[in-house]
Amino acid sequence: MPRPDPRRPREGQESLFEAEAVKQPDMVLRGRHSEAIDRAIAAAKANDLLDDVDDALLTVLRAGGWALDSFESQNKPYGPSKVIDPLVNALREAHLTPDSRAESTDESIKELLHDLGTATVSDSAIHDPTHAG
Repeated sequence: MPRPDPRRPREGQESLFEAEAVKQPDMVLRGRHSEAIDRAIAAAKANDLLDDVDDALLTVLRAGGWALDSFESQNKPYGPSKVIDPLVNALREAHLTPDSRAESTDESIKELLHDLGTATVSDSAIHDPTHAG
């Protein structure tokens, strides 16, 4: 007879555990930090700030939110001090902080101005009908 998995709920214990993770296995829905991260990710995706290639980074963000929720629920006040700085850096990388969004906007404006200021070579001469000749 195989040995039962000690981490799985036993018969009659399923109601003691949250069903959220079963309902939405791709989302960590544990506490206010995880929910805030999920809202930010959803808003960023709705505004086309994130692509599918960002999924690995989003997993790190969700794990960070879950870690903060875990520290809070276990009343471990020093735990967040280890997680917050790397989490903020990950938020910057995903352009989910006001500063990082402003920087990416500045870069887009610089790129546009550079493109406008760069002369393009054209095969056809510009024709101005008011100056015939």
